Amino acid sequence: MFKNSIFFLLRLYMKVLVIICSHILNIEWCNNIKILNEYMKLSDMEVDYAGISNQDDFNNYENIILFKYKMINYRMQFNKICDFVTHFKSHLDYDWYIKFRPDIRLLEKINFDILSENAVNARARVYKGPKKIKYGMSINGEGIWKDIGDCEYLPDEVEVVIDDHIFIFNKNIVQLGAFDTVEEKYYNEWGMSGIFNERKIPLNVIGLNLELLKYNAFSGNLNC
Repeated sequence: MFKNSIFFLLRLYMKVLVIICSHILNIEWCNNIKILNEYMKLSDMEVDYAGISNQDDFNNYENIILFKYKMINYRMQFNKICDFVTHFKSHLDYDWYIKFRPDIRLLEKINFDILSENAVNARARVYKGPKKIKYGMSINGEGIWKDIGDCEYLPDEVEVVIDDHIFIFNKNIVQLGAFDTVEEKYYNEWGMSGIFNERKIPLNVIGLNLELLKYNAFSGNLNC
């Protein structure tokens, strides 16, 4: 009982910044933001929100959440995140950061206990290795990407490309320069994962139960 009380108190002092990032903060996805906000209230942490969009449409969600940070940025999603972290780095004081697309509907709350403090945590887009993780793939679940594959069991981990729809990282990763601004445009998961590999940032595959509503695509299982 005493140990559980200490753990709860430590959680209360932890801070999370959720960065809602897209080319448009479409009012169509308001219900997803409500679900996200309700799950974050269950995290027993102090939660702030940031918004990054191509235009000044932050008011679409401001009857649900309060944006502590706002940025208008016309670049690709990974570039947006890197520009944001670089611009606000001296002001950011959070234990965890969550990059989140507004067209994601969470079907379960995020389990912070499975996260690595020394890696970028996300579902896999491509995985060849020994891990077996429920909801560990951004493909192969119900929906239009059900039969893509790109997942193979091997005794050693030889290839990991992580999903860019939602990923979670610790303040340690920020200090390692994982999200320093890059000039090139990065359009997809391969480009983002390549930058992390170049910067020697570990990639940790986790399970996240969600639906990407824009494509009617659910998380798939990894090697199980």
